[in-house]
Amino acid sequence: MSAKLPITKKTKMSDLINNRLKIHTVDNRTYTGTLLSFDKHLNVVLADTEEARITKKSLTELRIQSQKRANKKLPITSASTTPLFPTEIPKSSKPDLTRRHIGLIVLRGEQIVNFTIETGPSSDLKVGTTGGSTSSSRPVKQPVSKLKKIA
Repeated sequence: MSAKLPITKKTKMSDLINNRLKIHTVDNRTYTGTLLSFDKHLNVVLADTEEARITKKSLTELRIQSQKRANKKLPITSASTTPLFPTEIPKSSKPDLTRRHIGLIVLRGEQIVNFTIETGPSSDLKVGTTGGSTSSSRPVKQPVSKLKKIA
């Protein structure tokens, strides 16, 4: 898997395992992590995940700025009930994002809006090798069909 995978319309989700993905959810959070697995409902398991979200304070400030520019009165009752769409963000100011490292998460497929590929498969993942101090890496387990017969 050292060669880069060409991303086309026929690329399957299973080809993206061990790729670093950025996932956007319905509550305007983004999760960036390594895809470990998924199922038919698009529930995904991400490793080494970082969450980024817009803070409530930043959200209200952006809405006030956009109201002043458009001279329109938008309801600012609750930041959590009304999502901030990209059309509402003024071009001159960027939102204040809060980032935190989460680690291993299971993300429900119902919450996923879209995802993009950040990087290709991780080269640091050596599946099936021991992490010993020897210079050669050997397989942890070998399938029975691959073993030499001793008879």
